[in-house]
Amino acid sequence: MFYFQIHSKTIAVEVINLLRPIVAISIYINFLTLAIYHYPEEKKKLKLNNDEYREMFVQEVRRFYPFFPFIAALVKKDFNWGNFQFEKDTLAILDIYGTNHDPNIWEDPDLFNPERFADWEGSPFGFIPQGGGDYWKGHRCAGEWITMEIMKVSLDFLVNQIDFDIPVQDLSFSMVRMPSIPQSKIVINNIKRIK
Repeated sequence: MFYFQIHSKTIAVEVINLLRPIVAISIYINFLTLAIYHYPEEKKKLKLNNDEYREMFVQEVRRFYPFFPFIAALVKKDFNWGNFQFEKDTLAILDIYGTNHDPNIWEDPDLFNPERFADWEGSPFGFIPQGGGDYWKGHRCAGEWITMEIMKVSLDFLVNQIDFDIPVQDLSFSMVRMPSIPQSKIVINNIKRIK
């Protein structure tokens, strides 16, 4: 029985590790589509098939839209940070959307601008769409790089391989829903392959 308990916990963690990136990627593809729709001038730049620009666009989608607007955690032990005392067992909220839109970190944070990532050398704690810090020492999603690669391939498909329309629908998204996603989940129609 002890053997099974150890392995069932490991199995549960690994199943969650498989599901999380699938959910993340599907939501980010919705936000990619929303960005293409809201910023049609960007589509012309993306059609040039520049991988560097595609990556900047993906990064800006991850910064701009609220995949996870915030995360919560219980403080494990007392500590001070930024002149604030965190006490054990206190519920703490990290405002991910607020950090990714902080005017002290980002110039014109409410402006969708992929080019802000052209020479970006910011802190791993200032851009936290999938966790913050160093991969080896902090809490940053290990699947972040594969998420970005799949987003770039999806973006190329949406921009360079198909044409489509976005009919009238509810494109609003919640700043308190976890994860956030456009209300209509982005319905597209009149899909045609580009020859």
